[in-house]
Amino acid sequence: MAEESQEDLDKFLSKIDDIHRIVQDLSSNDPNEVSKAMEQSDVLLKDTSKTGVDRTIINKSSSESTQQQMSPNAFMSALEKDAQERAENRRKNKILADELKTKGNEAFHQQLYDQAIDYYTQGLKIKKDYDILYTNRAQVYVKQGRYEDAINDCDWALKIQFSEFDRAKEEFIQAEEIAVKKFEPINTRRMIEECIQEVQRQRDKYQREESARIFLSNEDSSIPMNLTNTLKKLNIDKQSIIYYIGGIDLLCQIIKDETTRTAFRVNNGFNLFNSHSIITKSDNENLSESIFNLMIILCQDDDENTKQCLESKFFINYLTKNIYSSNAFQFLVEISLKNQSRLILMQKITPDKFIQYLMNIIDDKNSNRIYAAKLLSNLAIESKIKQYFNNKDELIKLITILKSSSIDDQTRTVILSLLTNLCSEKRIRFCAVNQTELFQILIEDLGYYENEYELNLLGLLINLTNEESSTLERLYKNLCEKILTRLKNSPHHQRIFTLLGNIAMHYEQAIDILIEYKIISWISQTLQQNANEEKIRAGVRLLALCTQSNVQGQQAVANDNKLLSLIYEQLIKSQNSLLIGNSSLVFGHIIIHSSARIFLRNNPGIEKTIDQMLKLVEESWLSKVARKNVAIFITKMVKADESFLQEFRKQHGTEILHSALKDVEL
Repeated sequence: MAEESQEDLDKFLSKIDDIHRIVQDLSSNDPNEVSKAMEQSDVLLKDTSKTGVDRTIINKSSSESTQQQMSPNAFMSALEKDAQERAENRRKNKILADELKTKGNEAFHQQLYDQAIDYYTQGLKIKKDYDILYTNRAQVYVKQGRYEDAINDCDWALKIQFSEFDRAKEEFIQAEEIAVKKFEPINTRRMIEECIQEVQRQRDKYQREESARIFLSNEDSSIPMNLTNTLKKLNIDKQSIIYYIGGIDLLCQIIKDETTRTAFRVNNGFNLFNSHSIITKSDNENLSESIFNLMIILCQDDDENTKQCLESKFFINYLTKNIYSSNAFQFLVEISLKNQSRLILMQKITPDKFIQYLMNIIDDKNSNRIYAAKLLSNLAIESKIKQYFNNKDELIKLITILKSSSIDDQTRTVILSLLTNLCSEKRIRFCAVNQTELFQILIEDLGYYENEYELNLLGLLINLTNEESSTLERLYKNLCEKILTRLKNSPHHQRIFTLLGNIAMHYEQAIDILIEYKIISWISQTLQQNANEEKIRAGVRLLALCTQSNVQGQQAVANDNKLLSLIYEQLIKSQNSLLIGNSSLVFGHIIIHSSARIFLRNNPGIEKTIDQMLKLVEESWLSKVARKNVAIFITKMVKADESFLQEFRKQHGTEILHSALKDVEL
């Protein structure tokens, strides 16, 4: 391809609105609008430019030497004249064909069916690509009971219509390639992608409507179109593909709830996927799309239907293909969310080949890349999938895709989720933490994306920072500062606190950085704003780390009565051992400060504090670590203040601790 310029792209993009409008008109119910749109698309799409394909048929009788002797202007003039002559011929043929169409319509309304067919046939001889003449003639064939002829005419009409849709789609794809290769404007790429999708939607809409019309064309109006009758009609052999597409699409409209999903099963509906001579073996993409759309509906909240779909002959045959449709991917994504259906799917695939196929889709600029990424992410919790990514080279491929500038935000978000699931495996995590490039990408992205992307990014960082690594140590300072400066307004406090806690476990200087950025105040404000237990648990864990040896952190917590009230409440009310253990650690760390002891005297009171802690340490459901931390808090408390010691003795604290901690290694 010749080098494109910005002017070339702009020139092409200026046609987008026209193409978009024409595509919509092609799906219009008004034959005149469709006819007009087809003519306009011919003119528009045959306009020669660097960003398009010149579809003009040049008179081949002219030799190369003759062309070389002509001046550029003369040569272009000849091309233009040739194009104009053919355009004029098409216009004249269209007029003649329209006249014959009108005569045919008049004959049809007068029930002169043979005469109508003759007019439509004459029109097609003049203009072979006039789809309306095919559909009109098909209607006459239906009236005469010539259903096979009607189906053939509709097939031809569809081919003509689809060629127009495909030509428009091809033009958009060419413009998209230029945008990605040369200019990289994100908004432009998105606009083109949306137009491609709209072309496909209109194409699919047209096909579905035609399919339904053909399926119903010989229907006895006295017989209701219900589930049972539709299934019977679908089991008729030797019909065209478009006939079965129409019937399956109608089933999708009939099956709306649990009752109709069950009725499909008990009425032997799954025979369509197991014994139908055409449906089980067809390679037709449009038929497969309709079948998977039906399967998606059938499997909603129905485990038995899901199992039968996954074990059907059609599905097993389809899995052997190297190309999956959009609806097939959507179906696979849906069923891979559930444990039982995911396990059945894993039994049907060859993991290595399946993963390689999905990776190729993700790496390719393919409209199904988001579904491939979601599917692989859902499957990544299975050990067989993780085994594949134990190979360092395969993991690096995934990281390379993540850093690609051509990847869209949605797919990028899912890839983060995929990496998070994979990195729950220790060997994969160990390999990932030594990829400096991955961490640079993640750190750079902090604060620049919102919602799900940020959530997944934090989840991946949490998994990675569970592993000690010299590579990570060099990045911790930068990571800490980025989190504390960019994520102050983030809603994902639980993951932020968990991540900072992981960093503090491995990086000694992290606590000083956290205190400098007033982390205690941030945690206090966050936990007092209707925080759930998971957020409180992450925040208290981080407080336990910040108060372990940092005097400034201890003092900040000891002086915050509202925060102390919240932590103490967790001590006496929570049923979570981790939260109780960390809350005990916080109080054990700060009890040396008088403000913490004053809080305990004034709020629960000395007697109540000792009583509650001694009862807590005796709880059999509490983990050994948590009971140990509670005991340490009690010990530090009575050592720091005589009044607490006296109450401890009064309540026979020594005997209680000795009895409660027999099984705990101190």
